[in-house]
Amino acid sequence: SGSTESVMPLENLKDKWESFGWHVQEIDGHNIESIVESASMARAITNRPSVIIAHTIPGRGVEFMENDYRWHGLSPNDEQAKRAIEEIRAFSGGVV
Repeated sequence: SGSTESVMPLENLKDKWESFGWHVQEIDGHNIESIVESASMARAITNRPSVIIAHTIPGRGVEFMENDYRWHGLSPNDEQAKRAIEEIRAFSGGVV
């Protein structure tokens, strides 16, 4: 158990995908504008397959979950869920 890089290092994913001829984009997976723009670009690439590598932080915005691999696949109880929703709504100007 642990982070992906300590359990099964992924090494350079961009280089791996490019070696198979894919068009590769690396983005901040928490930035909605980047996600939309990269999806549009991926649709525009018609001569080869595209992949988007979205770099994210697990549990981002929820203090007790952020970067804690133990939450992968674990459901919060009612109290934890309420707290998580409150923290997400307050994160970076809020999410409705």
